[in-house]
Amino acid sequence: LRKESGDTAVLIVEDDPDQLALADLRVSMAGYRVRVASSVNGFLQTMLDDGAPDLLLLDVALPDGDGFEVLARLRRHQALGSLPIVMLTARADPADIGRGLALGADGYVTKPYTKNVLADVIRRVLKQENASR
Repeated sequence: LRKESGDTAVLIVEDDPDQLALADLRVSMAGYRVRVASSVNGFLQTMLDDGAPDLLLLDVALPDGDGFEVLARLRRHQALGSLPIVMLTARADPADIGRGLALGADGYVTKPYTKNVLADVIRRVLKQENASR
């Protein structure tokens, strides 16, 4: 059974407070429940405390780690290997986009982005095409 958007938890891992607030606002406005972390360690802590989200929005440049490395490690993890992951980053170089997708990202959104782009990617990755816009 697919979850409704209001029952869907999206974890945003972003170290820039302004970008985090913007992503939180845009994901919340799209009707999703939001969890946030500002570092790799914060991400690991929320995973321990609250379990895996339904979708992970992951920045590449984090103060205590690299989002690409986190992505690669999650894809190798037995229990979390199929977690939907969308990279949300300022790294717009085609080589970076290719790297993220090659490592197994389900989507790749570059900053700056619009609410609709982010919501559409989340819906597509979660196969929630019927979600209200």
